[in-house]
Amino acid sequence: MGNKILSVAIYVLLGVILVFSAYLVVPVYKKYRTTQAEVAELNELLNRRRTERHTLREEIHDLEHKSSAIERVAREKFRYSREGEIVYIYTE
Repeated sequence: MGNKILSVAIYVLLGVILVFSAYLVVPVYKKYRTTQAEVAELNELLNRRRTERHTLREEIHDLEHKSSAIERVAREKFRYSREGEIVYIYTE
């Protein structure tokens, strides 16, 4: 009879330890998952910014070294045209 009570006490103690462990682990795991999601979002943003930086560097390089790039900007932004050209402007 004494061994049976001891066995039950051990099982109850193990159950209490298991519940307490879960109580401690679950919030940490939730925070871990949230942090993982934030890191994934930040990595995605970082990749977009790297792509944007690369595109801007290429554009700067072209503007510094290619007259066609300067002409394109002048035509698009400032609506310049060559002498004798007719420019049609469409608005949406």
